[in-house]
Amino acid sequence: MKKEAIITILIIVLILIFEWITQTYTHKAFAEVEENLQQLKEEILSDADNSELIGKTEEISKLWESKQERLSFYLEHNELEKVNTQIVLIKGYLESDTPQDAIPDLEEGLYIIEHIKEKEAFNLKNIL
Repeated sequence: MKKEAIITILIIVLILIFEWITQTYTHKAFAEVEENLQQLKEEILSDADNSELIGKTEEISKLWESKQERLSFYLEHNELEKVNTQIVLIKGYLESDTPQDAIPDLEEGLYIIEHIKEKEAFNLKNIL
């Protein structure tokens, strides 16, 4: 009986440790992408050069792809694909020389990121 209790406690501790590790990585990954999207939004609103905006979007796309590889191990793929879709739409608007049209998709991408962070947060609401 004592052996089973020790194993059970060990498993619970390991689950909590892995949950903490994934939460920390998720928070850092989404914060970095979110910050870059906010900067892109500010640059679009300040009428920056279109080629510069496209370059910034390429950087965000590469950053997202690198983060998505790890996030896909433990997050829903369709949620991650929604963010990817928004980045592609933003890039499309910038390449077609209509950067102002990218703002709604940029806002939607930021909203999706916030939604995923809230959905994956370790809190009582998500546990029950």
